[in-house]
Amino acid sequence: MEAVKRGACGLIALLLVGSSSASLAEPQHNLQLAEQDIKAALLYNFLRYTQWPHPPAPGGAVLVCLWGRDPFDGRLAPMAGRTVNQRRIEVRPVRAEGELDTCALLFVNAEERANWPRLRTYLARRSVLTVSDYDGFARAGGMLEFAEVRNRIALRINVAAAEMADLQVQDRLLRLASVVESE
Repeated sequence: MEAVKRGACGLIALLLVGSSSASLAEPQHNLQLAEQDIKAALLYNFLRYTQWPHPPAPGGAVLVCLWGRDPFDGRLAPMAGRTVNQRRIEVRPVRAEGELDTCALLFVNAEERANWPRLRTYLARRSVLTVSDYDGFARAGGMLEFAEVRNRIALRINVAAAEMADLQVQDRLLRLASVVESE
């Protein structure tokens, strides 16, 4: 686990380059980060390095939605109220498909793996960045998957899934991820 933390700290350092937030930049110096702390910081950066076709209206919020139990155990709370691309971030749980329409990013808890095919169908052609940490998520049509490779946090990205949702993932993020295709 210690190797996971060290490897992820380097990844966070790369993603946080240029971040105006000192509080998110601090974790790169702390090797005692929990895995979920690292993933929470990465979610913020996914928002920074993704472009949506229709940004929220001026003053509108960027919604980070959680499907299922919150695996971050409150670690996303510091993200709420911050800004990304001059928009305030809100974090909220979602329980029904109709609530997904306003989400910019949807994190699907690994415990909800059985619900992913239904959610994927609902989200088809909607501009919602989908993220999870269960093995095979990106190959199953999800966009970003947290993975563990050689005891380190790694990213897998399904570029085709992002393009189908009319999302543009910046090269900065693409360089840090392994590209996979849907099965």
